[in-house]
Parts: sequence; C-alpha cells; structure tokens
Amino acid sequence: MKTHVLQENLQRGLTYLAKAIPSNPQLPVLSSVLFEATKSGVIISATDLYFGVRVHLQASVDTEGTIVIPGKQLKELISSLPNGKLTLEYSEGTLQIKSEKTKTKLQCQSAEDYPQFPQVEGETYTFSSEELQAIDKFVGFSTSTDQARPVLTSILFEPTEKGLMTVSTDGFRLSTYKVSKNVKGDAEKLLLQAKALQEVNRIVKQVEETEISFIVSQELKQVYFSIGDVEIYMRLIEGEYPPYEKIIPTIFTTEVEFQASELDDNIKRAMIFARDSSNIIRFAITEEGVEISATSPSLGTYTGQIAGSKVSGKHLEIAFNAKYVQDILKAVQSETVWMGMSESLKPVLCRPSDFPAAEYVIMPFKVNE
Repeated sequence: MKTHVLQENLQRGLTYLAKAIPSNPQLPVLSSVLFEATKSGVIISATDLYFGVRVHLQASVDTEGTIVIPGKQLKELISSLPNGKLTLEYSEGTLQIKSEKTKTKLQCQSAEDYPQFPQVEGETYTFSSEELQAIDKFVGFSTSTDQARPVLTSILFEPTEKGLMTVSTDGFRLSTYKVSKNVKGDAEKLLLQAKALQEVNRIVKQVEETEISFIVSQELKQVYFSIGDVEIYMRLIEGEYPPYEKIIPTIFTTEVEFQASELDDNIKRAMIFARDSSNIIRFAITEEGVEISATSPSLGTYTGQIAGSKVSGKHLEIAFNAKYVQDILKAVQSETVWMGMSESLKPVLCRPSDFPAAEYVIMPFKVNE
C-alpha cells in the first residue's frame, strides 16, 4: 500500500474519529484506526462496537491496501507534523510516514481482525441541524452515565400525534423536549446513545451541515448517519424505557415563578456551603417570597432571599440537588422559570418561559433537621 495525503486533511479526519477510539477497548484491535487506501481515496475508521465513525479523505493512491494503525500514536504523530503532503507506505508489518523533513515508522497489524461496518437499511429520519442540536441541549444533560443501566444512558425518541417527544432521565430527574415535526404514524420508538448523539452534533457543527438524515435498521439494531464525508454508526440501545408520563406531576398546590438570573446567583452562593452535603440546598416558600439556604458543618451557613419570585398557593419547604436546577438553567437560558409542586417529597415540574416545548421534573430530597 502506498498513498499521498495532505497532513491537514488526515488530521481533520482523525479529530472526527477521536470519540470512537476507546481507551479501554473490549478487543485490543479497537484501540487502532482502520486505514483503507482505495481507487477513490482514503477511508479512515474507528469503532468501539457501539459507536463508529468512517471518514472519506481525498488522497492520491499509488497502491491500494488496508491496514490497522495504533490510534493514539497516529493521532499524536500527525498533529505534530506541519501542513503539507505526507506519503504513507506499508510493507511487511511496518508503515512508513514521510513528510518533507521527517520519516517515521509505525508497527501495524493486519486488518483481518478489525470488525466490519454494517450495511444499514431501513426507515429514514431527517432533521435540521438546529433540531438535532436542540434535542442534545435540552435533554442530553439528564441522561445517566452508569453503564449498568444502559437504557438510562440513552435519549428516547417517541413519535406522537403532536410531534416527536424526546426524553431523558437518570432516575433522579427527567427532561422532555417536543420537536414540532411530522413523524410517520408507524414510526417506532428509538433509544439513541446520548454520548454518541452529542458526538454527531459536534461533527455536524464542524462540517457545517444544515440538514441531517439517518437510517434506522431495527433488524440490525443500528443507526447510520451520513454527514458530508463522514459516516457515523450508532448501535441502538435495547430495553424498556421507564413510563416517564407517570412521573410528570399534574397537580400543584404551590407555584413559583423565578427570575432565572436571581435563582442562578443564589444557587451559586449556596453551592459553596452545599458541597459537603451532596449539593443539597433548601427552599422555604412563603407568600412573602422564597428563601434559599445551605449548611456546611465545616464552613457555616448561607441564606438568601430570591428577589423577583412570584408565589401562589401553600407554604412549602423542599430540598433539591442544586446541580439539577443549575443544569436546567444552563440548558434553557430563559428569563423566567416556573416551578409547580405539591409536597416536600413529591416530584417538581419546571417550565422555562422562553422554551415552552421543554419541561423538566426534579425529585426532591429528604433532609434531616
């Protein structure tokens, strides 16, 4: 195999592969990059068996061939080289990479053991880049990172009569965002990996695509994205998603409308004292307004009045993980946020005034006096 490729093109392609190269792979070969020199150019690929990326690069190919190159070392080497033409030539287990002033040799493996990418056929879905990024922004942060419960690491895509409902939860909080788009009546629910979808959005921004289509194969349990010269493969998460509709409260005896900036400022101050107690902060809600407080055994206490809050209904004391509220404020960046609640240990519903398609549920915490 012998090919010529621009350093800047190869480096750009390797940045697309970054999240698909696992640091602790199930199979040793997965820590490498699959490098294919074909008549039409070069294809570089990486996968962790759940998420895979293939990138098509312009190149001049003298001799075709396919090899497996150590991923970390290749990425570090190429990023350290100056712009310009590189010549890559493989012979008897060794890849030689030449630039104008350098020559490097890397030991490589045969491509025989590298997993093949599937041929995905099935239902096609199309989104604007803004829609796909909004889904990640409004619900992506609520997914779990615990691989022991893979369903909770995913985002649910559920077709409804009024549009597409997207949902995420980690068991302590729930995020929903409704996309106003027509969905076929026979379309099935999908569970897409949240981290993989985040990576899709990162690549979409880099290649500046305005519309994204993906194909879903329920038979293969695979999703295929085509974004310019980049192909992305994502394995569908299998399992039964929690009945999220039952978690969303509908009856409220206490309602509060907060100025988001005032709420955020108070939470930041309270968090200084809440770090020793799992970030738990208290809200005391009365007709006079809302008081927020946090206590640290080693530092002391913080108490603050949240200016501009409008309260209706019963008095209530309730405690939250402050980070859950902060994550909502950061995602929506709304001028005001409404919260509806009924009891100190029942779920609380949050609605940002500027984004009516988004709703959030937070589970309160019991706090010992």
